[in-house]
Amino acid sequence: MSSLLLPLVLGVFTAIITIQRQSAAREQRNQDRNASDKQRLEDQMVAKQLRELEGTLSDYRYKDDAFDAYIKEIDTMMQNNHGMLTSNLVTATITRAKTLTIFRRLDASRNIQIIQFLYEAGQLGEKNNQSALDISTAELREVDFRYLAINKKKLNDLSLAGIFLWNATFTRIEISRTNFSGAQLDNASFSLTQIENVDFTFATPCSRNRQKIGD
Repeated sequence: MSSLLLPLVLGVFTAIITIQRQSAAREQRNQDRNASDKQRLEDQMVAKQLRELEGTLSDYRYKDDAFDAYIKEIDTMMQNNHGMLTSNLVTATITRAKTLTIFRRLDASRNIQIIQFLYEAGQLGEKNNQSALDISTAELREVDFRYLAINKKKLNDLSLAGIFLWNATFTRIEISRTNFSGAQLDNASFSLTQIENVDFTFATPCSRNRQKIGD
């Protein structure tokens, strides 16, 4: 009887060991597969982040290059026209087209630099009986015009006639001899702003924004 029992016990033991090994191997394969899936997902995420970063850097370089090119072109045109871009119709028309195009390409922070460049160069106000550069129909968003103001306090002799402004800021500054005629002022803030000799003729929505002036 014992001679028959021993082989049976050994067979059962061998079967148990085999099942345990198979189970362990299966579990290890599942772990390896899960680890591989996790690694693949992590690799995909890293690759996506790198592509987004490269896209951001590429967009930043593109906008910087466009900004620099515009400044150089306008500077050359001013030198060739005795410092006034509206001295003749052709130059004024070309400058207007270039300016409206660059506004569409750039973001708010660079657009305010464009406006500041033109403003400080005397192109956005009447000068020596020359009219201001026409930038009507320009569409600008989130522009803080306090950066144009002298010491961030005074903004004078500026023509923004006929432009479209969304969420523009003119807060806590003094504005004089400025033209907003025909401008679209959507949610523009004139809170605590002092105004003198400012033209809001046909500016819309004029009634809502007037309530914010000097509040």
